[in-house]
Amino acid sequence: METLTSLEQWGRWAADGRAYNKLPYVRRYALGEGEDRVLRWQRAWEAASAHAFVLESGKDGRYTFLGLKPTAVIRGTSGEATEAAAGAEAGNAVSAGDACGRRHEDAPLAVMREVMARCRAPSVPGAPKFLGGCVGYWSYDVARSLERLPELAANDLGLPDYAFLLVDELWIVDHEARALYLAVHADVPKEAEDETLRRAMSDAAGRADEMKRIWDRVAAGRADAAASAAVEAMKAAMAEDGLELDVKAFADAGHLRTSMSKEIFKQAVRRIQAYIGQGDVFQVNLSMRQSMPVAARPEDLYELLRLINPSPYMGFLKFPDFQLVSASPELLVKREGDRIGARPIAGTRRRGRTPDEDAAMERELLASEKERAEHVMLVDLARNDLGRVAAYGSVRVPELLTVERYSHVMHLVSQVEGRIAPGWDAFDVLAGSFPGGTITGAPKIRTMEIIEELEPVRRGVYTGSLGWIDYAGNMEFNIIIRTMVAKDGIVHIQAGAGIVIDSDPEREFYECLNKAKALWKAVQYGERLRDRKEPVHLEEGRS
Repeated sequence: METLTSLEQWGRWAADGRAYNKLPYVRRYALGEGEDRVLRWQRAWEAASAHAFVLESGKDGRYTFLGLKPTAVIRGTSGEATEAAAGAEAGNAVSAGDACGRRHEDAPLAVMREVMARCRAPSVPGAPKFLGGCVGYWSYDVARSLERLPELAANDLGLPDYAFLLVDELWIVDHEARALYLAVHADVPKEAEDETLRRAMSDAAGRADEMKRIWDRVAAGRADAAASAAVEAMKAAMAEDGLELDVKAFADAGHLRTSMSKEIFKQAVRRIQAYIGQGDVFQVNLSMRQSMPVAARPEDLYELLRLINPSPYMGFLKFPDFQLVSASPELLVKREGDRIGARPIAGTRRRGRTPDEDAAMERELLASEKERAEHVMLVDLARNDLGRVAAYGSVRVPELLTVERYSHVMHLVSQVEGRIAPGWDAFDVLAGSFPGGTITGAPKIRTMEIIEELEPVRRGVYTGSLGWIDYAGNMEFNIIIRTMVAKDGIVHIQAGAGIVIDSDPEREFYECLNKAKALWKAVQYGERLRDRKEPVHLEEGRS
């Protein structure tokens, strides 16, 4: 065990003119072969409060972040929000008159900027990029506070427009270095005396001791040969159960309730093509929500999704009244120091049934003029979005039109990077890029107006962003796609298709279903496990 922060370091930070009021206490534990691979998170949820999360890099990623006991919860709509102590486990946002709550009346990004401005902490050299701060989501409808949009779609799910957990105790697994970090942020008065710092550090060390005990229980079922064999047995059982899901048959059989019928969706596609023909837009992402009553627990659905569809931005976000189960492949935007970046995804083909067919699908995707043109247009949009807050001449595209494979689909992906200009912060970067152009279309504002006209229900969480903001002003947010919303015993999954002038309406309808295929497979298998009363024992889906 190694402690990365010392009392002497705390003293220097406390005397720093930047007036830190939170100081980090960080421990590092070396992990052996396979010890960074958590078998399942069930023991974590048993130790958690009513609000908790895990953020995992399920595909080619480095870090896993686990938060079980946040200190506060912020939930809001476009014009107001409430901030409450997370220990009030009734769960919903507190009323304005509640003594432990605080009422905000401002736009979403302004509220969270004010919340985070109250908390300042230094970065720790040699530690992971995220050690504490806020974890949560912005719904797509936060865009209404950034742009003037019509109010036509029904707000039927009634979820917060944004919700964040303030986290001062964080477990971090570094899969590359095979290390566990325990990060505790202690509240300290500005320019605290030595004795105050000693007491605060002693308390932080005690909290870290308890975190290590919790981790030892969470990781008690670490992966071993028997566990790996069990995972392979489950994969074989899934194949035997016939869970190579035919999404067309699944939808046509009436298993899903969709926000649009096939005919209405096709009419919407033709309406978009008329707008394109008139020169209003170049491309519009049209989406459709799919819903089904589900008895399986959201926690178990997340375990299954980790195995079925490991993705770069996996996440489970737990609130008492709803949960998010996410396997997003796409980064919206991040800031680390003065560096900012985005990673747009556009262009899709299904995975092949054989290696030869898979290679053929890749060649078809790369050769498609439609897919390439759409992708390059959205890369240009990402460049423009970052360019709003980037230093002049710093935006570049180091990676263009790369194919990335996932369990059921492959995508065209590019990387856009820049350097933030002086005077801008993480919230300015978010405002410049939100929502992502890959899930609206181009030009962005006009496509959002068309989406509001043609999609009958509000997108809510779908195509918003899930991620974190730390006390040093860094942040990382995905785009919420390939994500389940579990609420009141119903799972909602939304997916979209990029509509251009030569799109085939029926094919685009089934593309929306196909993009949700991995999630519905997890649901279907979760229901079968529940019917059999079998436990979900899955190894972390890293590849």
